[in-house]
Amino acid sequence: MDDEKCAQCGTPTSPGARFCESCGAPLAPEGTSTPRAAGPPQPAYGAAPYAPQPGYPGYRAPSAATPYEGVAIRFVAILIDTIIIGVISSIFAAPFFWLSLTRLATRAIVFGPSVGLRILIILVIYFLYFTLLEGHNGQTVGKMAVKIKVVKEADGSPIDYGEAAVRTIFRVIDGLFAYLIGAILIWSSDEKQRLGDRVAHTVVVKA
Repeated sequence: MDDEKCAQCGTPTSPGARFCESCGAPLAPEGTSTPRAAGPPQPAYGAAPYAPQPGYPGYRAPSAATPYEGVAIRFVAILIDTIIIGVISSIFAAPFFWLSLTRLATRAIVFGPSVGLRILIILVIYFLYFTLLEGHNGQTVGKMAVKIKVVKEADGSPIDYGEAAVRTIFRVIDGLFAYLIGAILIWSSDEKQRLGDRVAHTVVVKA
């Protein structure tokens, strides 16, 4: 049988010695083996694997990429909203319609002051619809239908009525040529922002 050696320095030890004669390290009693260094704990069967925590080697922060919503789904939302605004505007502007047309028998159409009033009513309804709904919960009816919402660009928190108003005002530009201007700006933006989003510092994401 080979002589026992000190686990610390490797010096042969005398039978029955409790300490190494060379380095003074304690010796394991006869019949016992030197304990091995404990390895990393193994997960129990069926348990989730160990994941490194912040501050420890191997930890990697989760990706902060945000799934911004693009042109197609936003176009569907604005189409739904336009239909709703059209219905509401028709109800409120209907009493002024007959005042805008005269001389129907001769097919001569004369536009009176009521035309301007109708346009004003439509613009007010348009502004209030988007501003109040998006300022309240970031969603119009169209956005609710396709499950998207408007949030702040900085931290993803809900927008307020001021930011919603800015987005609505700039729809005048974004909506030119059937929203072609807005679509081009969205395509050219990493965050898929139209002009109103860029000015109000908002983004559209999945609800």
